[in-house]
Amino acid sequence: MPVYPVTMNLHWFDQLFSKHPHPDARPLLRRLRQGVLVFYALTLLIVLLAVAWISYADYQGTLRSTERQALSLARSLDEHATRSLVSVEQAMQNVAEDVERAGGMNRLDEHWAHERMKGKVELTPQIRAIIVMNSRGTLAAHGLEYPTRRVDLSDRAYFAYHRSHNDVRLRIGEPIISRTDYKWLIPLTRRINTADSQFDGVMLSGVEPDYFLRFYDSLQLERGTSIQLLRTDGVLLLNHPLDITQLGKNLRDNDSASFDALQLNRTAFFRDQSAEGDHFVAQLVSASSVPVIVRVKLDTERVLAKFVTDTRMRVALSSLILVALSLMLFVLLRQIRRVEESESRLQLTQFAMDESPEMILWCDSGGHLQYANRRLAEVSQFSASELLSMGFGELIGDSEQRWEQLENTLRIVGRQSQESVLRCKNGQRVPLELTAARISDKHRHYLCITARDISERLAAEEELRRHRDHLQEMVTERTAEVRTVLDANPLAIVLSVQEHMQLVNPAFEALFGYGMNSINGLPERLIHASEESYSQTRRAIENRVALGGTYRGEAELRRSDGSMFWAMLFARALVPNEPERGLVFIIEDVTAQRTAALALRQSEQLKRSVLDTTADSFALIDRQRRFVDVNQALCLQLGISRGALLGQTPEAVWGEAIAGRLFPQDDKQLSATARREIILPVQDGQRHPFMVSYGLIPDDRGETEYVFAFLSDISRQKEIEKTLLEAKEAAEAASHAKSTFLTNMSHELRTPMHAILSFSEMGLHKSGANEASELARYFERIQNAGKRLLALLNDLLDMSRLEADKMSYDKARHYLQNTVQAAIAEVSSLTMAKALSLLNNDSYPRLLATYDKARLTQVLINLLSNAIKFSPAKSSIEIDYLSEADPVTGQPVVGLTVRDHGPGIPEGELELIFDSFEQSSKAPSPGGTGLGLTISRRIMLDHGGSICAANHPEGGAVFTIRLPAEAPSPALTEHA
Repeated sequence: MPVYPVTMNLHWFDQLFSKHPHPDARPLLRRLRQGVLVFYALTLLIVLLAVAWISYADYQGTLRSTERQALSLARSLDEHATRSLVSVEQAMQNVAEDVERAGGMNRLDEHWAHERMKGKVELTPQIRAIIVMNSRGTLAAHGLEYPTRRVDLSDRAYFAYHRSHNDVRLRIGEPIISRTDYKWLIPLTRRINTADSQFDGVMLSGVEPDYFLRFYDSLQLERGTSIQLLRTDGVLLLNHPLDITQLGKNLRDNDSASFDALQLNRTAFFRDQSAEGDHFVAQLVSASSVPVIVRVKLDTERVLAKFVTDTRMRVALSSLILVALSLMLFVLLRQIRRVEESESRLQLTQFAMDESPEMILWCDSGGHLQYANRRLAEVSQFSASELLSMGFGELIGDSEQRWEQLENTLRIVGRQSQESVLRCKNGQRVPLELTAARISDKHRHYLCITARDISERLAAEEELRRHRDHLQEMVTERTAEVRTVLDANPLAIVLSVQEHMQLVNPAFEALFGYGMNSINGLPERLIHASEESYSQTRRAIENRVALGGTYRGEAELRRSDGSMFWAMLFARALVPNEPERGLVFIIEDVTAQRTAALALRQSEQLKRSVLDTTADSFALIDRQRRFVDVNQALCLQLGISRGALLGQTPEAVWGEAIAGRLFPQDDKQLSATARREIILPVQDGQRHPFMVSYGLIPDDRGETEYVFAFLSDISRQKEIEKTLLEAKEAAEAASHAKSTFLTNMSHELRTPMHAILSFSEMGLHKSGANEASELARYFERIQNAGKRLLALLNDLLDMSRLEADKMSYDKARHYLQNTVQAAIAEVSSLTMAKALSLLNNDSYPRLLATYDKARLTQVLINLLSNAIKFSPAKSSIEIDYLSEADPVTGQPVVGLTVRDHGPGIPEGELELIFDSFEQSSKAPSPGGTGLGLTISRRIMLDHGGSICAANHPEGGAVFTIRLPAEAPSPALTEHA
């Protein structure tokens, strides 16, 4: 292994061996540590103050921005509410003046008032209705109904107010439920006086809450924003989102402070932390003649969401800065600590080298000693000053060893160990073991040499060599004797010491496949099947040999090639009562015996388990026609125990007639008929049909020694077959009757439907001058429903014809592109209704096939209608053609594909949609009858073609139809 020179800074060497003591650097390092901590504390304080100031400024800016936005929204809502209520006031003023000019309530013409108020309602969308009531509180005229129901409204609060207050100004009442249409409304009322200013009645305009709610919805307010419209006394007139449980409540009772603030300033912005939640509230008092208060409430959490996120980011960023500063502080303090420890270790190193029991010396590049410790002076008997004035060659080595040789060697390898001698002052030569290393930096290098006195070691090694030679001779003699015994033994033998194999014989090598030399020293567990089995076997062996006995047992072992085998293992201690001295193992391969015994037991258990658990009866007879073996099922069938059956004959159990048919005397009959059906009696006295299976077991000469039979009770299967046959016949009869009924009723079902469609079309034509009339809409609904019902009847009748095999075809040779053009013309109105573009590949060569043009057009219209139904508006439908070999038969086919850009078909429904009355789960509602694709597939099959569905990789569904190809003829003219 190469050793490289050590490069280091030698400044510490100068300090270590300097004649002047090393100065104490701890006060300087302590002041440095204190300065670093003060800097860290100031930086931490600055970062925290900056984060706090920025967060405060951001919070105030968020509040100001929110206040501006909320008050701006409140002003817009106030302007809308003012304009709406002023329009209501003007409408009511006009009607009231008309009533007064007409002579008051006593001379009021109800029909004239109804028409007048109805016109005002139509011109003012925020009003649901205008009503007037006479001085007794009875409803006198209504803007929405004539004649007017005489409803008593004298118990209403607004009626009592106007009767007692001679004030004709408009008054906003609390939200109420109308007694005429039972809907919520906001009542705006005014007093109607006679010519002499006496109370003549009350006029009420019901303001539609939905008018305001639709306007608020159109603003698309952010989530968490709510609007409240209140009277100046705090009564809630309307809220958005609408909560009818709060309408009519006086909010001043819960928050009088905010209402009092409006007395000084018509606008206010504050934070409301109540049981309903935490909100910022902007409220504004209208300055119109019908004053209301508009409140805009903003969810505090949503308003401050960006501020909270920015604050968290600032905190996270400042935390990262503080973590970085903390890490830098930790690293700096750690370095200071290391410097302090280095200073301490430097002093300890100097002391350790001086007091080391080994001889240590340092030499410069010229071989002059620069340092020698106390131990070297004691052994060499030179003083310290004498040693520092000597060279390396003068002190260590003989005349043949020079400093230059050691220097050159260390320059290459960096570190070297060798033996040499120390020349003492008294002329004595002490043997040494030298360890030399070269330590250098950019400009200087030294040799550090550690010397160890090895006089005693050399003497002990000489004595050990003498004893080793003697023992080697004794071991060689004994080994030859033991080897002779081991080689002659046919069983594998191994000697193990401390669970490691030390000696094996040739039989072991042959059994395990290891070489004698390669196995020595390997652990015992190597030849065992697993660590767990080795541990169990080893514990059993130790327990046995500890008592002075011999272990005997089976174990699964492993050969060198990884194969397993079972062996009989014998183990005994090499020295009785001292198993730690070694164990002798004798190994015998017993795999064949164990495998044979195990296979026999398993075969017997498997046979008995199978026979006893099977539901079929089993019987085995010998040449003398005696039962040799039976299973539990046969005992239960006959009601006889197994012991009573064994030794009996089939004739004694079933009688000669049944036994002769069950077990014929002639073996040829059994071999000719392996299975037969026989009627046998059972335990309850009934007779059941059984299916009997036979088998012959020959002896060594090929003659039949045993005959066995399995008896399966098939009475239940017979009953099921009979029931299924009857059900099949009944279903076929019902299906045939249904198909016959639908086919025969085709004329009776279609005739009235055509009449309905004709009259609805006539009604549409006559009412076409006024398209917005209710009558036109009724006729249009009748016609649409009739068309859907007629399509359903056509599908059902086509389905019945297909099921009854009464569908007829008028097949001829046609060009496929012409038929497609006809189908496109049929659905053109549907594509125009959804603004769909239908892309037909007109450049494809003309394709010829034999088919019924009307029926194929029906298939194409069905596919195009489905594509139109599933395609989004303003998308496209693509038609392409194909001419290829059939993927199943390989015959040439022609066809086309129809692709839409809709949601596609779920993978599990690609075949399900072709079943009767089944549709895709993504079909829009209403989705049709679910028979179109079923009829289309039957039509294509009757033409010898196919239809299938798939999903396009870029989205949408693709339907493909194929027809047998026809060779084009020059004289062909397509049939109509």
